Amino acid sequence: MSVLHYDKHTNSFLLGVGANLYQLSDNRAKLLVKCGEVPETTEKEEPIKEGEKAPRAEGPAYITGVATCEGRVAVISNNKVVETFDRDFQRVASTVAIKRATSVQITDKTVVISDKAGDAYSYSTDLTDRKYLLGHVSVVMDMILTPDLNFLITCDRDEKIRISHFPNCYNIHSYLLGHQEYVLKILLLSPNLLLSVGGDQKLILWDLSTSQPVQTLPSPQEDYITISYSPPYILACNSRHVTVYKLTDTTLTQTSQLVTDHDIIDVASSDSRVALLTREPKLEIYQFSEGVMSGKCEVEGEIDLSQFKDSVLPEKKKVVRTAGFAEYFERKRKRIEEENLKEESKQAHINLQEKSKETHLKG
Repeated sequence: MSVLHYDKHTNSFLLGVGANLYQLSDNRAKLLVKCGEVPETTEKEEPIKEGEKAPRAEGPAYITGVATCEGRVAVISNNKVVETFDRDFQRVASTVAIKRATSVQITDKTVVISDKAGDAYSYSTDLTDRKYLLGHVSVVMDMILTPDLNFLITCDRDEKIRISHFPNCYNIHSYLLGHQEYVLKILLLSPNLLLSVGGDQKLILWDLSTSQPVQTLPSPQEDYITISYSPPYILACNSRHVTVYKLTDTTLTQTSQLVTDHDIIDVASSDSRVALLTREPKLEIYQFSEGVMSGKCEVEGEIDLSQFKDSVLPEKKKVVRTAGFAEYFERKRKRIEEENLKEESKQAHINLQEKSKETHLKG
């Protein structure tokens, strides 16, 4: 698995290949840190529930997600390890998630992860205080925490995009329903505009104020596999095409298209450069101006792409689920309802206590 991320705070690209995290600046790569190391405190962690064991790291350590804020960097790995680093890339904290994380978000106050079980959790900045946020009945593929920290937007492999109030995510604001297959990636373009792509060859632009699509663009080739946003341009990739769209108000218009020699794995963009990783594996940097990619060059420096691991897209809904799957999803649905009821009851109790205090003070 390889991950590309544009870090606006340092105007550089971060690339995770295997367990190594690199920084790409001025077409040169620098190894920053090796990720996925199992925390020494794992054995001392308290069980998540009475009678259950504390989570344990499993499988090889390779990076599956990167997120940044002004003062911190968060990294998730395939072996369930979640880590945070300072801006000198010294490890600040690490923990082991309950399930393998599928996406990560970080602010100066919290770290949020989603996992393959369809759940999402928030952590304190030192990764010690974990709180259950929400649950889907299928894998959460991607996630966005809005800049104002009011909403958590999640998408899953069962066609849904869910908008939940944050941090009380049991309070669902709305669903965005328009895809016919899994929703792979989502991007927040503005406070009221969201972009999504999935396994149905559709790129959908959503108006969040109405929870309705305002534009749907079918892929002329194959399914979109990744997207990137550098205002006002969106880069949408399928197997060997990078299609660039310009956003004007609530309309996307194609400005250019690049055909590559090899299958695309991931893309990241700034206002002047585009980083493109292909399956060869090969990492290329393009100049980017007025919605057009040009001037390709390869990255120099200490970068080892031999640890590259290919990503696997979800299966489409051509397989009929068995009774066993149906029972599992029903159990999952009931568990999510129970968790939501607990959160609602807890919040109601807090509200009642606050109201009682106010009444007592007035009396």
